[in-house]
Amino acid sequence: MHGGPHPESPKEVVRVLSALSDMNRYRIVELLGADGAELTCGAIGAALGLSPSLLSHHLSVLEGAGIIERRKNGLWTLNRLRREELSRKLSGLHRMLANGSVEHGSATHSD
Repeated sequence: MHGGPHPESPKEVVRVLSALSDMNRYRIVELLGADGAELTCGAIGAALGLSPSLLSHHLSVLEGAGIIERRKNGLWTLNRLRREELSRKLSGLHRMLANGSVEHGSATHSD
């Protein structure tokens, strides 16, 4: 999916928020967001105290949501935050919160 100037659909926003709703995944994003960091899986696992299998699962979820990018560099897999893509995907939510309105469709509130 190519990143243009248009905000993502509500479905994509929910996908990103769902990926970030897990504390370990949030911590991974926080770690990768520091100074444009590009870190190996081993460095992330060591910094956060996560087992390789658990880390692999979380990185796959983040990659699937378009939040991180992973690339091979020799024996290592490097991970980096897709900062611009994350910002684009959440721009609709940000606008909604700033304006105090719902942009797409009709929202209903039921108690």
